[in-house]
Amino acid sequence: MSRTYNSAFVLTGDEPISAPTLKRLLLTHNKVYFSDVNDEAIINEKEVFERFPNMTVCWGARGHYPRVPEYKERYSRCLKGSETALNRTLLQPIESRNIRTIDPGMHWMSYNASLSNKDLVNAAAIDATIEKPNLSIPNTIFCGAEVSPSGAKSKYSFDYKDPTELIDVHEEWSWISRLRVGRALKSIRIAQALNASPIAIDSINSEICYALMQQSSPFKFTNDALMDFAIDADIVDIEKLEANLIDVPWDDILKIRKEILPAVSKTKDFLNRNTNIISNNEFKSVDQYIRALNELKSSLIHLKEQEYEAWESLRIGSILKIGGATGSIGLGTLAIPTLTAFPSVLVSLICAGLISAAALSPELKKLIPARRKLREHPLYLIEKLTK
Repeated sequence: MSRTYNSAFVLTGDEPISAPTLKRLLLTHNKVYFSDVNDEAIINEKEVFERFPNMTVCWGARGHYPRVPEYKERYSRCLKGSETALNRTLLQPIESRNIRTIDPGMHWMSYNASLSNKDLVNAAAIDATIEKPNLSIPNTIFCGAEVSPSGAKSKYSFDYKDPTELIDVHEEWSWISRLRVGRALKSIRIAQALNASPIAIDSINSEICYALMQQSSPFKFTNDALMDFAIDADIVDIEKLEANLIDVPWDDILKIRKEILPAVSKTKDFLNRNTNIISNNEFKSVDQYIRALNELKSSLIHLKEQEYEAWESLRIGSILKIGGATGSIGLGTLAIPTLTAFPSVLVSLICAGLISAAALSPELKKLIPARRKLREHPLYLIEKLTK
């Protein structure tokens, strides 16, 4: 599977990605990955095969994603007319079973390990109410149930803590929120395998990513200090740009892309290169980390001015942010480098104490590849943080 440096993987949400959002991302990334419509569960049908001495066990689908009604119809409408971009793999739907560098059984372990994590589950429940959710979930296995023949033990088995229960909301929100966390963890692992930025375009995934980064960090910082950890990488108003792209044909998007992508890529390549350095630097304090980020922000100004001129020359409409290239940093789009570049979400969960390393069997430890063999991407792109 081909990979590009300036690429993004859209974290899967309750709703399919919209055409205007996909068009916008195609203008600013060499390649845009997103989940195939058939990737509909944490473990899909016939995705996990576990071999025992006398037999091979095939897992059925489990942990189905919560989805809005008419999800598949909306997904198809979103891609209508984008055949050229799909054929050129500029847009690429991904089925998790085709990511050969990831053992899919690890998705199930990461999900089950997160069930008891109050911060992650609460982050996924920001829209929970006392009303029954308008989301559909097929009959599915919600946790555990690793499959093994009599007398044997699955390599994906270990002791789980009791799941977090949400209070003062409809009972179905608890499992919906847990499944959202598992879906986000799986999406992030796929993004890392593709060497793509995990990009959260909805509030739910944004909140989960932020909570996960908090737990993965060797430092503790408050929500009020979020601005110090944010790099405002975009100079356009996302909502205004997407509104202007609604009726633009896909073939015209590819033409516009030729005009704007070189300028945008310079900025993103610079961010990718320097956030990699920051993410792998062993900072002794939060102040040192913030100082490195501030230096990075200062050096971005010239590149952003060039990008500003490129956007302006397109004359798409009033899409530029007020204040131009040197305006104040806002929470509209955050590009946040992880404080420690972690190679997989499972390793992150171990570091955060959600899984005890001692609980892992020797077989499971072998499933975690050596750090030097992993592709890592230091940027999370978060667009709709509600804090």
